[in-house]
Amino acid sequence: MNGTKSAALVAVPAALLAAGAFLLLLPWDPRSNVPVEPGSDTLTSGHTWWGLTLFVLALTVLALATGRYTARPGTTMAAVGGTPAALLLVSHLTHEPDPDGFAGLWPAGWLVAAALMLLGTGLVAALARPDRTPDVLTADLRDRLLPVAAAAAAGFTGFLTAAVASDAGPFAHTFAALLSLALGHGLGWALRAGGRGPAASAVLTAAGVAVTAALDHAGKVLWSWPAPDPLAWATTLAAYPLGALLAHATGRGRPGRRGRARPAR
Repeated sequence: MNGTKSAALVAVPAALLAAGAFLLLLPWDPRSNVPVEPGSDTLTSGHTWWGLTLFVLALTVLALATGRYTARPGTTMAAVGGTPAALLLVSHLTHEPDPDGFAGLWPAGWLVAAALMLLGTGLVAALARPDRTPDVLTADLRDRLLPVAAAAAAGFTGFLTAAVASDAGPFAHTFAALLSLALGHGLGWALRAGGRGPAASAVLTAAGVAVTAALDHAGKVLWSWPAPDPLAWATTLAAYPLGALLAHATGRGRPGRRGRARPAR
């Protein structure tokens, strides 16, 4: 209990500081454009190199401090990486993307940014913990960073495979389904090698795809965009966890860390 309270005492201020860094250094409106110079008609992104650099530096310092004092990379990921990732999602949902050819790609862009924040802060915290040993670092990478990376990879690649099949014919849907099955199998193999069981692997891959599908459908609810192809998303959502389960079913002779049999002496 005392450890939980101590972690909260560090994580809560760190989350507030991470939120402050996001609001101060990055534009709240993701569509933000500013003149190249005063009076210029040429616009450029509201994101500046110095703002992004200072933001990354702020998250690194906060992750370093939080990981050092709590020795809990998962807490650091949630507080320091998760807070700005959540704010970025809110900023996307409250501003309709510009009506250009890239407007519908915002869920993938958010997913990549959120994954970088979570994985980056988690890695820094894992390296900063005072009780770090090779075994402890390996456990942090396997038990905390790998699941997040797998879910994010499922969501990002699921978005791409669903886009391939969207509003296309049976061939495209079949190709996307097989590709999703193969990608899910690869992620399932990685999770299995990291000690995750079949159920956990299926849930992680399905969750990543489901979150991205929900974001892809948000445009219809928020901005009256055309609805995404339901068949494309349904097959993608079904194929990823199925592929992950097949990775476990076809690899029973080579169990992962938690099921590895010790050689007879």
